[in-house]
Amino acid sequence: MNEQQFWSELNNLLNSKNDSPSTIQAIGKRLSLLREQLPLPLKLIVETVRDGGVYLTERTGLNFPSITPAYPLNGHQQIALEMALSNSANALISGPPATGKTRIATNLADAAIRHEKRILILSHHPSVLEAYKQLPGYPCRLNQLESHQNWIAEQLKNHHLSRPEMDYLPASYLPDSELAKLRTPAKLETWLPRIADKSTVEISRLLQTEFPDLTPARRDILAIQLRRLTPLLKQQLSLSQLFGSLPERDIQTLATQLANNPQIPILATVREFFDAANQSLWQSQFDWVIVEESQYLSWDELILLAGSGQKLILFGDERHTYISRRNRRMLSRIDGFTFLSQHLLPAYSYKLTQQFRLHPEIATPVYSLISDTWIQTHTEPIYRHLPAWNHRLVWQNITDQTEIEKISEWSANLPPPGEDIGIIATSERERERLIRECPQYFIDTIDNWSGKERKIVFFCCTGNPQNLNWERTKIALTRAKDYLILVGDFDRWRQASPLKNLEIPRNRTGERTVILS
Repeated sequence: MNEQQFWSELNNLLNSKNDSPSTIQAIGKRLSLLREQLPLPLKLIVETVRDGGVYLTERTGLNFPSITPAYPLNGHQQIALEMALSNSANALISGPPATGKTRIATNLADAAIRHEKRILILSHHPSVLEAYKQLPGYPCRLNQLESHQNWIAEQLKNHHLSRPEMDYLPASYLPDSELAKLRTPAKLETWLPRIADKSTVEISRLLQTEFPDLTPARRDILAIQLRRLTPLLKQQLSLSQLFGSLPERDIQTLATQLANNPQIPILATVREFFDAANQSLWQSQFDWVIVEESQYLSWDELILLAGSGQKLILFGDERHTYISRRNRRMLSRIDGFTFLSQHLLPAYSYKLTQQFRLHPEIATPVYSLISDTWIQTHTEPIYRHLPAWNHRLVWQNITDQTEIEKISEWSANLPPPGEDIGIIATSERERERLIRECPQYFIDTIDNWSGKERKIVFFCCTGNPQNLNWERTKIALTRAKDYLILVGDFDRWRQASPLKNLEIPRNRTGERTVILS
C-alpha cells in the first residue's frame, strides 16, 4: 500500500463512521493538515504501513534521565518503562490483562509531570482513568458537555476561588484541629469582629459557647492562638473575599493560562476527546500522548493522536489476528494497534509476558483461555485463604432465580474486610439488584471493572450469555487476585458464551471446578 492509497482508505473509513457530520468534518480537516505536516510519530506509522518494519534515525527532543518508579515494577515492566522513556517517536506496549500496563503508564505520567512535560492520557473505559487521579499536579478530567477551557473555569469558580485553601500557618506553629474549625470564611467573618481588642481571658470565655466540650485549659490555648494569629486570619479572610469576587474576565484569563500548564495533565476517554466540543485540543501539541486500551482505537483516531504529540505511547491487548498480504492492504480488516504490534520493529514495541495479579491456581487456566501466548505468573508470598472453598476458581451451578440471593448468602459468611470483595454484574439491571442485596461490596458492570481488582470476586452470570464477548470475558476473568467464583446456570451459559470452552467436573462439596480445555 502506497501513501496515497493509505490516506484514501483512511478517508473512506472516516466517512463510514456513525459520528455526527460536524465531528467527521472536523476530524477530516485535521487529518488533511497532518498529512501535509507529517509529525514524527505519524511519519513512523505511515512508513510502517507502507513498507513494513522501518527504523527512523530522527529522534524527539524528549530526553529523560533515569527515574525511580513511583510505583514498584518487576523486570518485564521496567524494560517496557525504559523503552517508553526513550526519545523515539513511538512506543507500543502490549500484553493481556493483569500484566501491568496501567502501572507502567502511571509511572510514565508521574515522571512526565515531575519533569514539566504536558501529557494527554486516554482510555476506552472511563473506569481505567481512576488510576490516574493520584498523579501530582491537578489532573483534569474532560467533560463532553463543555469545552476544556470552560471546564477549567468552572473548576476554578466552584472548587478553588469560592473555597480557597487558606490553612497555612507560620513554621513555628503546629497544626491545630480546633483552630481549623474557625478558619472558614463564614466563621472568620463572625469571629474576627468579636475578638477584636479582647484579652485572652475574654476570648476564652467567648469560645465556651463554640467549643463546650473543651476543657478550660484547652480553650485558653486556643484563645492564645487566636489572638496571636489575628493579623494572619484577617489577611486570609481578605484574600478569600477577593478570590470570591474575581471578575469573569479574569477567571477566563486564568483558565487560558492553566489550559497549557504541564501541571494539569488531561484525562479523558477517547470518545470524550474526539467530541466536537473538545476539538480545540486536537490542535494542541502535547509532549506525550498516552493511550490505554489502544486496541479499541479506529485508524482515524490513531492517526490524529499520532499528530497530537511529540511521542505516542500505546498500551493494549493485541488481538490475535493473522494479517494476510491481501488484508494488509485493507485498513478495515484489522485495527491499527494490532497491525502496529505485528509490524513495528523491537525498538518501538514490547510484549509483556508476566502477570502479577492472579493466584497461580486462577492464572493457569484463565490465561490458557484468553491468551495465545505463554504468560508467566509472578507469585506473591501471602494469599488470602478461605477454608470454605476447596478451589480458588469455581463455578457454583444454580438457577437464574437464585444467583443474587446465593451471592448475598455466601458473602455474608465471609470474614471482613468487605473492601476485599467485589461482584461483577453483566447488566445495569442486575447491578442495581445486587447493590440492594449486598451494599457493602464494590459492585459494577463488567466494563466498569476495567482497571480494578479485588481479592475475592463473584461473577454473577445472569442475563443473555451472548452479551459476553471475548473482550468482556477477559475483563471478568482477570479481576480476582485470590478467589474467582462464577455463579449461575452453567449449562445455559455454556451454549452461547466464550465460557463454553470450560469443562466442569463435580465434587462432593457441590463445587464445580473450572478446567479449561
